[in-house]
Amino acid sequence: MQALITEFNAAAKSGIETISGALTRFVEEAASKVEAALHNPIAASRDDAQYPLDEKLWQSAPTVAVPKYAEFQALKEVGHRFLATAEGLYIEVRRPWLHFIQPIAQLQENSPRPPYGTVGKKVELAFQRLGVVFPLIRQFVEAARAALPNEHAAWIVWNSRTGDLNYREVDAPSTSPNHVDIRRPALEEFESLAFDIHSHGDDPAFFSPTDDGDDAGEVKIACVVGDLGPGKTPSIVFRIGVLGMTMPINVPASAVFGETK
Repeated sequence: MQALITEFNAAAKSGIETISGALTRFVEEAASKVEAALHNPIAASRDDAQYPLDEKLWQSAPTVAVPKYAEFQALKEVGHRFLATAEGLYIEVRRPWLHFIQPIAQLQENSPRPPYGTVGKKVELAFQRLGVVFPLIRQFVEAARAALPNEHAAWIVWNSRTGDLNYREVDAPSTSPNHVDIRRPALEEFESLAFDIHSHGDDPAFFSPTDDGDDAGEVKIACVVGDLGPGKTPSIVFRIGVLGMTMPINVPASAVFGETK
């Protein structure tokens, strides 16, 4: 009889241990799935065959919540991301010469508010002020006048090693009084395009629909110089372009060339 009792107790203990182990594994697996779901930034199942494609897109341009209580940490690496705030959606862009934060979709006055914080607008240049580029633009004007009646183009490149802006001639295989096509210069890893400049010959400076198409998708300051004919004071326009979004930069020609236009 005692042997049967001992055998029964041993079997019961083994069964309880088996059930306990199964329950532990179940709880751990369930917790893991809940944790994964909570930290999945994409509203799709990770088991979906197309999920990796969406994940790559999200990694290239993630959307993150701006903290309401903790300190906001700015984007450090070159790239861009979207910021979900209590006021709407912002974009943040980092280039070696630029830190840019601006709203792209504001919430309506009576719309539901996400429980997030707010962030200030920013256009911060590594070279601090636009005036440092004016001597290089005057250098460009001389080359553009020599190219008349055709349009002309050049780049101004930011050198992260030296902290300088450098004038860069560009190859233009096709030019006319109404257009200029360029081959993009090869840049070193420590160089990045900051200013893209072209001329309008003897016509006034303005941004054309062609310029809008050329600037879309890039991050740069675009500059057009016009009125380059004999006896004329050049006209000039600037704008900053960020992935299709543009913001005018109001700079009078007198600031660049010393005369009013």
